[in-house]
Amino acid sequence: MISKQFFEINEQYRSRLEALELTTFDQLMNKNIGSVLESEPSRESRRIEHDGQTAYLKRQFFVPKKLCIETNLLLHKAHTPAVNEHIYIRQLKQHEFAVMNVMAVGEQRRAGFPTRGFILVDEVRGHQMDRFLNENDDEQLTHKLLTAYGQLVARLHKQGFYAPLRIKDIIITNVEQQELVMIDREIRNPYPRFHSKRRAARSLRDAFKRTRREFNKFNDEMEQIVM
Repeated sequence: MISKQFFEINEQYRSRLEALELTTFDQLMNKNIGSVLESEPSRESRRIEHDGQTAYLKRQFFVPKKLCIETNLLLHKAHTPAVNEHIYIRQLKQHEFAVMNVMAVGEQRRAGFPTRGFILVDEVRGHQMDRFLNENDDEQLTHKLLTAYGQLVARLHKQGFYAPLRIKDIIITNVEQQELVMIDREIRNPYPRFHSKRRAARSLRDAFKRTRREFNKFNDEMEQIVM
């Protein structure tokens, strides 16, 4: 059975990857490195700390063919979640959105279907937004940050990006200037779509639902500020 492999390293991070001995597909796919954050039979995520720097590695060991066929029917090439995330991050950067950096990405394919893959991303240093808001009682600052979040979501929707953006998926890199960077951008369809108020409403509804489930402090007043 024919097997093909896609593997890409961000040259900006090559020396760092060499120090970690993570410069080949097999090393990034199989090496026991860092600490395990989540582990399932089909996937895992790891936190890798070295020389005062942190990276996050997601590995996918199995991709259901049903999902691949559904993607192909939408006239898109099916990929592992890792490569889809890489494509999405690249699309966001092309539209000048602040998002995490990919250090390396790869996938293996057999008979035209993706079978396994990985993505390694650099840590975005700052404050995770939900944690910061949970610990902060400054109403004016909270209002500014939630407004910045709402403006970011509006920009995403205007450009055709409708993946729900939870508050926990945002790192505040500058509190005073309300500078926000997106992380954890895994998505099945990584390409921009036609502008649609219905898609925008559904995206907001899903984001708020997930945020309320994971961030107990988020309430109707905060939601209204975002809107």
